[in-house]
Amino acid sequence: MSERREDVPESIMSRIDRLSKEREELLQRESHHSASPVDTRRLERIDHDLRVLWDLRRRELAGEDVDVSEDYLDDYDRYGGRESSGR
Repeated sequence: MSERREDVPESIMSRIDRLSKEREELLQRESHHSASPVDTRRLERIDHDLRVLWDLRRRELAGEDVDVSEDYLDDYDRYGGRESSGR
């Protein structure tokens, strides 16, 4: 059963996996010149989210208590030093 239950929090790695698959689909569309502007914006958001999620995963592996729902929804883009778009 691949369907996600809404009441069960999604793990960091499952989010990374899901977003990585979506990213690959969008990159495939871009390679065939069939990506829309919406696809391009979504790809930018996914790239940002993956950077944040990998950072959270590294913190988790280092033994830090990471609350995905709290930390993941933080709009601060630590990679660019500015507020990210979305969320």
